[in-house]
Amino acid sequence: MPGYEAERDRLREHLGIEWIQNGLSKSGWTPSKSIRHSSDLNCDFSHPEKCQWKNMADEKQMDSRDFYLFEKIDYTEFPVLRVGPGPSKIQQGDKMIFVGDKKREEQHAIFYSSPINCQNSTGNLTFTYWVYNSARVEVILLEDDGRGGYKMIFDDPSEEKPYVDCGTIQLNTECHAEIPPREKPFRIGIRAYEISNTDGSFVMIDNILYSASLCKVGIDIGDNFKSNALETGATGKHVDTAAELKCDNFDSKCRWRSGGDAMVMWRRSSSILPSPLLLNATGTTVGPRGGYAVLYVEQGTQKKSLDILRSDPITCQSLTENEFTFRYWHWERFSFDNFEFSRFWEFGQIELEACAVDLMLKDVECVPIPRGSSPANVKLTFRKATKNFMIVIRVSSLNSDFDNMVIVDDISYRATLCTDALSVFDIGDSFVSTPMLSLLLSRNVHTAQDLSCDFSKRASACLWGMLNQDEESSDIASNTWTVGHGPLNDEKLYSLTGISEMPEGEFGLAKFETGGSSVLLSEVVRCALDNVHVQFKLWTTGTAKIKVCLVEESSPSLLDCQDASSGDVVVDLPRIRRPFRVAFSAEAEDQGMVLIDDIVVTGQICPPTAAKQFSSKTFRPTADIPDPNVCRLLSCDFHLGHACLYESSQVPHSAMHGVSQRKLNAFLTRSKRVFILESPQFRLNTVARLHFDYKLQGDANLFICNDSGTKELESCFKVEGREGNDYIELLASDTKVYIISRLSESGKSGSLEISKIVFTDISDQAIC
Repeated sequence: MPGYEAERDRLREHLGIEWIQNGLSKSGWTPSKSIRHSSDLNCDFSHPEKCQWKNMADEKQMDSRDFYLFEKIDYTEFPVLRVGPGPSKIQQGDKMIFVGDKKREEQHAIFYSSPINCQNSTGNLTFTYWVYNSARVEVILLEDDGRGGYKMIFDDPSEEKPYVDCGTIQLNTECHAEIPPREKPFRIGIRAYEISNTDGSFVMIDNILYSASLCKVGIDIGDNFKSNALETGATGKHVDTAAELKCDNFDSKCRWRSGGDAMVMWRRSSSILPSPLLLNATGTTVGPRGGYAVLYVEQGTQKKSLDILRSDPITCQSLTENEFTFRYWHWERFSFDNFEFSRFWEFGQIELEACAVDLMLKDVECVPIPRGSSPANVKLTFRKATKNFMIVIRVSSLNSDFDNMVIVDDISYRATLCTDALSVFDIGDSFVSTPMLSLLLSRNVHTAQDLSCDFSKRASACLWGMLNQDEESSDIASNTWTVGHGPLNDEKLYSLTGISEMPEGEFGLAKFETGGSSVLLSEVVRCALDNVHVQFKLWTTGTAKIKVCLVEESSPSLLDCQDASSGDVVVDLPRIRRPFRVAFSAEAEDQGMVLIDDIVVTGQICPPTAAKQFSSKTFRPTADIPDPNVCRLLSCDFHLGHACLYESSQVPHSAMHGVSQRKLNAFLTRSKRVFILESPQFRLNTVARLHFDYKLQGDANLFICNDSGTKELESCFKVEGREGNDYIELLASDTKVYIISRLSESGKSGSLEISKIVFTDISDQAIC
């Protein structure tokens, strides 16, 4: 209002309002984008830059004046008899628009809205207004004239005009207009007119409210379409297998979720999309099945307001090939010459991408999702992501002038995680197997509990073993059972077996590289009387499986077999009054493994008698030949990187040691002066020899002690050489062997190397 300083002073004095320069220079008005909701036209001028209204441009030649923004700056009340019918008391800080003049010629001004695409039913427009000196206000409807301008709908006699009640009789009243339904796009205008008093006249407007049922301006996805918040089973916990990222229903089993912290969220729907929509958009009626994820983006929405669809994290995956696949549909709604279309977007106005992001949502790598005929089946590969990452699907760019909708379904991910087993034998890098020390020696089974076995000390105390491989048999396989050692990788074993419980310590193992069978037998049981149960823990990988069978002592055939499934197994044995063995019969068509642990046998069996011993077809040692079981306990070639069943005794000033390249090495210093290698406990049936290869360096000495570790070193056998092979004779009464290295009294440092320990008879003949 430049040039109206005196008039502004009078307004400030009598009404307490002040002009805000350039107050209406910015607004939310749009020339072509239709409003989505009737409330989009609500405006109280507290933030005029958001109001979707503006003054009519001068070049349109439809009015002579403009509205200006004013603010209430004090508590002066409006004179109720001269300025009305709006309220006389206005809060300080309130804003309104004002137009006025002192010319005799009539002046008028139009303040008009963004376009309304169409209106289903009668709409209501209300606003607060004040007039002075016979000025008046009305509501008009405008439509494009096709030449870049507008025309009033009143000019067309066939058009229904709005009912307008903007009377000035009652105080504190609003202007109310009822706008009839319209199928064609239009705009609402507020027109101030009859401003023609030389003493000055004006119109003020505030609190514009519009309420109406608008025609659908979004994508027509059917009247029955419903969506809910995307609530899945994703909790942020890392996945154990890539298969857990499969999601085809977006329910509690799905490990995908909305990213959160966004205005426009991914949602879940199971509504069936209309066939015409699908046909028009994709050329087919193929749509998502069951539950699917949907992101509806309204026009005007900025990309930064959009949510992401993200997976639960992947802790680690190998650099082998991976494949991320899903199906998606997306549409855009636009207008052209008053016609509207929904179609599959092909020309880049909305684009998606799949990204691998770290746990802080920072990009590791992103792959643009290729555009193709919808429904596109997308296949992507990530080449950089290996540790602690998530997969996200997000909008990378869009044209916010139109509505867009994206649907994602049938997600799957194929990759080798670091916790996945690479083969049926891959149960951890620390997994090794060693020969089983127990043999079938016709030992007596006094109680059912005697058959219990946890495979510790390589099953040396177990009454289980295998038949000699040179014995002919039709059913009893000659493949070898061994003892497995860990620790195992619990995640890899779980991926192979589906069982979360791990074997504790050592366990029985039957391994098949190319198929076959292997049988583990118990010693002979005289008979089973009542309630005999065999319990054990079982894991199987690949094609391997196991049966629990009975074997007659006099026949090698497997009888009365019962299949066992992975987990905790309990097998009930029938009453049997003749000698028998219990057999674990493992077999595989191809590659596989059987792991068993914690065998527990309960119930009542017949004890052995002195009058009769049940025969066995296994090898039976005589008193002149040392027990092969002791041979397996004491022999060691260190080829698996550990000291077999030997252990390092921890005493004050114990030296460090290590096993590598089939050698045990102990390093002695002044502070670490002694090293003791202790054998497992054994029971000999006759005299035997224990040979060992050794090498001494520096000031180290070597002693070999048998029977008891409490003996003084002076009573042990001292090895006089510095390198070579030596042995010690073991008596039938001996139970342990100690290999001891110690620095001399004045020694500074030294080392011991042991490379092989071999058990023989007194003629140096190998026993095992």
